[in-house]
Amino acid sequence: MALIVIGCSGGGDDTPAPNPTPDPITISGTVSGAQANGTTLNIGSNVLTTGATGTYSLEVEDGTYAVIPTKNGQTFSPLGRTVTVSGAAQASIDFTGTTTQTVTVFGESWDLFDANAVSVQENTASRLDVTMAQNALWFEASQGGLTYQNVTGNFTLSATVSVRRASDPAASVNCGVCLGGLMARSPDNRGGEDYVHIVSGNTPSGLGYETKNTNDSVSPFEPISDDSSDHELRICREGSTFRLYQRAIGNNTWNLAATYNRPDLPPTLQVGFNIYTAQMGALADLRVIYEDVQLNTFTGSPGCQ
Repeated sequence: MALIVIGCSGGGDDTPAPNPTPDPITISGTVSGAQANGTTLNIGSNVLTTGATGTYSLEVEDGTYAVIPTKNGQTFSPLGRTVTVSGAAQASIDFTGTTTQTVTVFGESWDLFDANAVSVQENTASRLDVTMAQNALWFEASQGGLTYQNVTGNFTLSATVSVRRASDPAASVNCGVCLGGLMARSPDNRGGEDYVHIVSGNTPSGLGYETKNTNDSVSPFEPISDDSSDHELRICREGSTFRLYQRAIGNNTWNLAATYNRPDLPPTLQVGFNIYTAQMGALADLRVIYEDVQLNTFTGSPGCQ
């Protein structure tokens, strides 16, 4: 007769304990200073907004991220920070905001990038008229005048741009390399200036228009002479692609002037109206008038024209 012995476990549970859920890996910090709430944070290709206390947090994977704060009416210190994530959260990625000088035009508030570079002659619901307060240049690492708003994602900016003499608004500009038009610029220039623009005026090739694609303060440009200092201009962003257009004032057909692929540019850019000169010495006799302005954002791919 066989004896079968059945063992007892004594009431214990041999089921393996579940592995604890790891803490999420985040980049986080605080934006302090004037009106810190509602600040837009660009973290790589991600965009989020600070809450009432100015704090933010984003769950990320391992990698290196540029963190760039933006808000209309504010400038930040530092301009941006580079954060490397490797298996652990990165906290205290902090920024301090200060109020910038602004101008009300086209029914909205616009920031002045360098208030010392420009003199606003007229700002109404339909017209912005600026002259140079001091000679300043958008080329390579040099910076000129810019009136802008922070714009996130796809957009189209169009305007009629008339480049004239400060001494005679009815006369075409005649100073050497005196230009103004439309620009889309990265607010974080720690690694150099990064922007695209299309401008009108007196180019290195004479009266006409010019496109420029500045990357890490290297500024290839293409001037086109057409014997006019006045043009309708347009910049359109669609993802990482920027299309720049021009046409004669009153014409119904946009002409594609340049296409630039800029995956390096952050989601939020300073978008607006620039003015600059390469003239040295005496103040350039330069006035730029912006009218018929349209700034629109969009999702998807409706086409830039």
